[in-house]
Amino acid sequence: MNDLVRMRANESRLLTRSCEALLGVCQGLLADQVLNESELHFLALWLQDHPDIADVWPGSVIADRIREILADGIVTAEELQQMKEVLTSLLGGTWAQTGAATGLSTELPIQDDTPVILVDRRFCFTGKFAFGTRSTCESFVIARGGIINKDITKDLDFLVIGTFISPDWLNTSFGRKIEKAVGYQQEGCKIRIVSEKRWSKAIERA
Repeated sequence: MNDLVRMRANESRLLTRSCEALLGVCQGLLADQVLNESELHFLALWLQDHPDIADVWPGSVIADRIREILADGIVTAEELQQMKEVLTSLLGGTWAQTGAATGLSTELPIQDDTPVILVDRRFCFTGKFAFGTRSTCESFVIARGGIINKDITKDLDFLVIGTFISPDWLNTSFGRKIEKAVGYQQEGCKIRIVSEKRWSKAIERA
């Protein structure tokens, strides 16, 4: 094993430990099934003290959402509930492993081995996203040179599936988009179906 390989292996182990630590912190905060403002501030400080995990998924998404909540100096009950949902999804054993909130990535036709290119590529979003609202996700693509499709078309490049996809996704409007994309794939179209996790990493790199 050369020095570069050894260094990358060590970095990977350290990052894994940091992710495990973040999971432990979140589990402790939600032990009583409630997230209050002081706990939110504690998590913000913890992420500031651990910039290695705050710069990568899912720490980056959590850190960004906390910054948005604290930006105006007012923390509402709705914001705390939304943050609790994000953390609960993380504790579901999903983001670090699959990128799908329900752990259904083996059942969903996700192709996370494909590179996500933003410039001049067409994107469509389905589901609910930890990154933010669908319009927020779309604005990040546009700002980086991408194009937004509101529906599944044969010239689509990427269908991005949100973290909070329902376990019964086949019976939802989300599922119909996914099925349509798969159908076009079978016809030879270039569409790739990726998780929010994969897409978010491309956004971070850009």
